[in-house]
Amino acid sequence: MMLLDVTARYHPFEAFLYDYMVAPAVLETLLPFRDMVLATMKENSRILDVGCGGGQLAIEIARARHDLDVTGIDLSLSQLRRAKERSAAAGARVDFIQASALDLPLPDASFDLVYSVDCLKHWPEKGKGLGECARLLRPGGMLFITEVNRDCTLRQGLQLVSKWRVPAPLRPFSVLPFFLFAAWRSLTVDEARTLAAPLGLEDVTVEPDPDGINWAMRGIKKRLVPEPLPDPMNQGEPPLVA
Repeated sequence: MMLLDVTARYHPFEAFLYDYMVAPAVLETLLPFRDMVLATMKENSRILDVGCGGGQLAIEIARARHDLDVTGIDLSLSQLRRAKERSAAAGARVDFIQASALDLPLPDASFDLVYSVDCLKHWPEKGKGLGECARLLRPGGMLFITEVNRDCTLRQGLQLVSKWRVPAPLRPFSVLPFFLFAAWRSLTVDEARTLAAPLGLEDVTVEPDPDGINWAMRGIKKRLVPEPLPDPMNQGEPPLVA
């Protein structure tokens, strides 16, 4: 069970709790990211959601832009079952695959955007998982990772759980599970910056969100450097040496 081992796949009951109580609030915080994706992705771009859970964000993107090729990957079969049912009900075209973030069964340089939301804390080898995400990016493609900030405060935690689908009298008590099973198992901004350094990306930023509850990592896969064109002035026979 994930509650005992943060790297374990979600138990079906855990998947239900997260899908019903927490995921809608998470999706609300990601609407600016969704809007950025919809506005900037070129036609027929390929997008990968690593740790897609119930598929809410992937489905939102696919439903709004039918030209985009969206794939979701998750370790939990119960989460993927929910994602497939939700996708079918929404009429969204998303491919869902059961796999580990540490061994993504997809070819190199095959996606224009790879993102992961609140999943990095579950990866046993976080650097390896991030390396897998970077491997799948095409030159010029973007990596986006967001995760709970381990340095978030009690006030910020209460702010977050106030948006969960929990009866109002129980919300103050929900902050303890949030810290026990999410925040304190996650990473600080500095730890995330350390993980980002060896990925070989350009324009890398790792910054806390404005509310301080999460941090976000962004980076661009290095673009291919074109071969220099031949200099027409240097064509022909080499000069004679006197």
